[in-house]
Amino acid sequence: MNLQEEREHLQMGLGHLQAAADKLLKKVEYYSQNCQNSVKYIWENQSEFDEYEAIFNNLLVSQVVDSGEQTKEKLYQIIKMMDTPYFARIDFLMDGDLEPMQVYIGKFSFWDDTGEFEVFDWRAPISGMYYEFEYGSAFYDAPMGRIEGELVCKRQYKISRGTLEYALESGIGISDEILQQELAKNADRKMKDIVVTIQKEQNRLIRDNSSDVLIIQGAAGSGKTSVALHRIAYFLYQFKGKITSKNFLILSPNSVFVDYIADVLPELGEENVKCVSMDDIAKTILGKDFRCEKMALQAERYLQKKEDDAWKKRNQFKTSASFFRQLEKYLDQCVRENFREADYPYDGGIVEASYLRKCYDIRKNLPVRQRFWEIAALVCADIRGVNKNSLFEWLMARFLHNDVMQLYRDFYQRLDRTDLFVYEEGMEIESADIFPMMYIKMVLEKVEGDPEIKYLIIDEMQDYSPVQYAVINRLYNCKKTILGDCHQNVVPFVSDNMDFLRELYPKAQVIEIHKSYRSTCEIMRYAGRIQKNLNLELIERHGSQPQELAFEDLMEEIAFIEQEIACVQKNTKAGKLGILCKSQPQAESLFQVLSGMGGVHLFTYDTEVFYDGVIVTSVSLSKGLEFDAVLIVDADRDNYRTEYDRNLLYVACTRAMHQLKLLYCGEKSSFLSEDTNR
Repeated sequence: MNLQEEREHLQMGLGHLQAAADKLLKKVEYYSQNCQNSVKYIWENQSEFDEYEAIFNNLLVSQVVDSGEQTKEKLYQIIKMMDTPYFARIDFLMDGDLEPMQVYIGKFSFWDDTGEFEVFDWRAPISGMYYEFEYGSAFYDAPMGRIEGELVCKRQYKISRGTLEYALESGIGISDEILQQELAKNADRKMKDIVVTIQKEQNRLIRDNSSDVLIIQGAAGSGKTSVALHRIAYFLYQFKGKITSKNFLILSPNSVFVDYIADVLPELGEENVKCVSMDDIAKTILGKDFRCEKMALQAERYLQKKEDDAWKKRNQFKTSASFFRQLEKYLDQCVRENFREADYPYDGGIVEASYLRKCYDIRKNLPVRQRFWEIAALVCADIRGVNKNSLFEWLMARFLHNDVMQLYRDFYQRLDRTDLFVYEEGMEIESADIFPMMYIKMVLEKVEGDPEIKYLIIDEMQDYSPVQYAVINRLYNCKKTILGDCHQNVVPFVSDNMDFLRELYPKAQVIEIHKSYRSTCEIMRYAGRIQKNLNLELIERHGSQPQELAFEDLMEEIAFIEQEIACVQKNTKAGKLGILCKSQPQAESLFQVLSGMGGVHLFTYDTEVFYDGVIVTSVSLSKGLEFDAVLIVDADRDNYRTEYDRNLLYVACTRAMHQLKLLYCGEKSSFLSEDTNR
């Protein structure tokens, strides 16, 4: 490898990029001035325009604005490329050619008019060989078919601020040296893209377009969410002109997580996509008809031990696959039998009951209200004198239990378990009842999700119950990427739902990824003793052993926490510190004690910004996030003792990238290791 030639190539490329930036800047100035002049012209002459002239002039302004925005977007990409034009190179000798083609790969594509400097977008088919192949036989699938040949060179670069820091030959996978350097960095305030270090198994998931439903079971720190976001960027590139960011929807756990991932797609040159939570979906569908408890309160009630055994039994039953199957069976029966057909009299005759029943039965794929509305419209069109609205209301009245609450109460009466539904007028609907009621509403009336959504991404799949999946499936009949980790469940009573997912999506492709990148080997091995995962594969990145620290009392424990915060605030290279409590009330109480120090932030279920520095929050809210160092507070036997607590403790440990400390007073949790250094 000739480093001087590489530096010369880089400098030549930077020159072409600068020239392109200068041209684009002039275009931006031109469009801006043109837009100002057009607006001024319209303003000064609008009284003289007829209707068509006004429309034409407004259209011209819109076109100028659009062109200006597209030019600014390209200028932004060029400016980003002037810092790091590319990060890799492959030389590909196509079958039948004498000389290999040099392919430089970056976040964005670029080519100049002379053909001297060219960079391929990482998502381009030819770029996929960089992630997929070692030296030797290789291929890529182009629009005209498969192109085969030989990979004769594979290099990785570190370019920063237009300077080549190093270049590495990388014949086998992505260089461990670069991967280690990236993993050893402090956590950024927000999640960043991983295009430089995408691994082979991740690349295949990102580029997979063969599956309508792709289910990814991934270990903690395996990059599941990053894969999903890069998968969105890949689809937007591959199907440009056919789909836009408006065609994607992410089902996310909370608002903090949404902010945390907000920079990834813009860094890849794409617009962000819409994110919603289960609470958002419930609010949209049930509307103002019902006051609904927030989903997160189910976990908080369980953690605070405020509810009795009856509450636990209700919630456990309603999150099971058995519950959904019984509800579905009940509703199928109701739809068939609850319509008590009769002759409908009108001025001049009757519409026979048998005809109404036939019309009802042949529309078996429609919700009940939609069936009746179509029947009323059909009869009204055929028979003069029949009022459509009156017939519709009459038909609805002939359907036994024709609203959501009536049907839901009747369901439990049929089960002879009226104790399982606790509700009085004016109360909040318990979170475990919200989605069953939504499912009933979908059976009764037409309820649709956003028709623009063609791709749905469901994160933290392990935290959703069968009836929630059933509602989502009815709302969004589109391609889906479903990802999560069965070892990281933080919702009480929801057990491993992979069997139900396979049943709901029998043609789904299910992929397991076992390699963990986030945490050091020491942290992941420690976490692995809390929650067994025999398939876990670790990247050989080492650090200090996790520490279990015992304190005489709470005051001593808090004094230690304050000391750790002070160290982080003094050391600008310390990165983010996550202080994780088992429940949200515990986090809020601790925050009140620590807030006087300044620079300490509390994450709640209403928090919308992922702050830098020191974060105090609950384990549930920390899921999906990562911190340079983690303090797990009150890791004692009383606080972490059940199997559910074991899950929480595992999740808490796996949030740490470089350093982990577990604090406790009295007797430590039985889940903690016996041989960990203190």
